[in-house]
Amino acid sequence: MRTRWLRWLLVPLLVVPVGWLLFTGLGHDPRLIPSPLVGKPMPAFAGTTLAGGQFSSAELAGKPAIVNFWASYCIPSCVDEHPVLLDLAARHVGELQMVGVLVNDTTDGARAFLARYGQVSWPNLLNADGGVSIDYGVTGPPETFFVNSQGIVVARHVGPLTAAVVAEELAALGIEP
Repeated sequence: MRTRWLRWLLVPLLVVPVGWLLFTGLGHDPRLIPSPLVGKPMPAFAGTTLAGGQFSSAELAGKPAIVNFWASYCIPSCVDEHPVLLDLAARHVGELQMVGVLVNDTTDGARAFLARYGQVSWPNLLNADGGVSIDYGVTGPPETFFVNSQGIVVARHVGPLTAAVVAEELAALGIEP
């Protein structure tokens, strides 16, 4: 009898707090979670690009930059933001640098994506071991970091970029949209 009473007491004491934690934790939008990188120097990275060359984040020094994490399987979000990125690169040649970083993707998948949705003028890092994604705290593609000319991360955007988001973040970098 005592065990039965104890069981009825312990079950709610365990289930209610666990249920509450799950309910409140799952209700948070990951896009609203601030990045600890904002206001700090961007993490350095280097590696092989999709085109077969080498790229280092040191090449971004001196000009504002966008570091965009994407993947070919990221549909429709990466497909939706791709024209925005193409337009951004075309309008800001010489004043803004861009680099893409693949997130858990294959070379063939990335090449097929670019062949279908539009080739890009900026380097795309393969990131085969996922280290760059981990260093930036990326939760999943697409995710974009805006970096000023001093190499400081000024903003992070989770989800597909839109013209409105780009205009707001470019203004923070001191660039006319």
